[in-house]
Amino acid sequence: MDINRPINRRNALKVLGLGMLATCVPTLPACGNTRKEKKIKRLIFYFSATGNSLYVSRQIAGEEGTLLSISQEIHNENPVYEAEEIGFVCPVYCFIPPAIVQDFIARSTFKADYFFTVGTFGAHSTIFPEFVDNLAKENGFQMNYINTIQMVDTYLPYFDADREKRENYILPVTEMDRMICEGYYRSSGRDRKRPTVTRSEKIVFSTDACVGCGVCTSVCPHGSWKVVDGHSVAEGECENCLACVHNCPQKAISIIPTPPEPEEPNRNARYRNPNVSIADLIKANSQI
Repeated sequence: MDINRPINRRNALKVLGLGMLATCVPTLPACGNTRKEKKIKRLIFYFSATGNSLYVSRQIAGEEGTLLSISQEIHNENPVYEAEEIGFVCPVYCFIPPAIVQDFIARSTFKADYFFTVGTFGAHSTIFPEFVDNLAKENGFQMNYINTIQMVDTYLPYFDADREKRENYILPVTEMDRMICEGYYRSSGRDRKRPTVTRSEKIVFSTDACVGCGVCTSVCPHGSWKVVDGHSVAEGECENCLACVHNCPQKAISIIPTPPEPEEPNRNARYRNPNVSIADLIKANSQI
């Protein structure tokens, strides 16, 4: 199947990433423009580093849908949003939403008749639906639909490229899911609410292959890269989304190993959803 071919929305969203068949997502009616005063049909907030979640967001929204980047809306000084339907699309990090997504939800006010969330994941989604359901309740609203889509796992320590209706549904969490999640947190020692957030200088670095093009400074959702004397330098908060690593044209950014996780098995393995361009991600994430 051609992964660049538009998805047939009437047959649900069977999203592909490098040949991996995704779980179905419901097709939802297209929405209007959030910037107009008339009531919006559907508003989708997304966070995307490699394009998977942005691609899914586009398919759900359709041609008339309104998409807003969480990386940029988190700076909105009046974060009050209203629509008939409000959705969130983001990757699954250590089985839960990225911290930037959690922070955005916590600081914003949402008014809608229907709320939904779709998470994109590589290996396991485990407790993601349950976590999102509780996160919404903690912040004063109720999720109507939560589901996940399996796509290419872009977390490089485990990735090697060589090898129209509403529905009320929340994907159940199995005991196996809980066991996987508990085992991971116990062995990794990661924080259970903000497992991936750290300092960028402790996670990534630019190698001698860096030419100072500045792509990393534009795709980082926290704006934590800068070019100094023709060489990129990371300093500041890091979501561990790896947008800088995957989108560097020279493949000049690498991950600093953080045991017990392994080193990258293939330093030439980089990924961006084939339906999403670097320009798309810069437009979505740039803090400049």
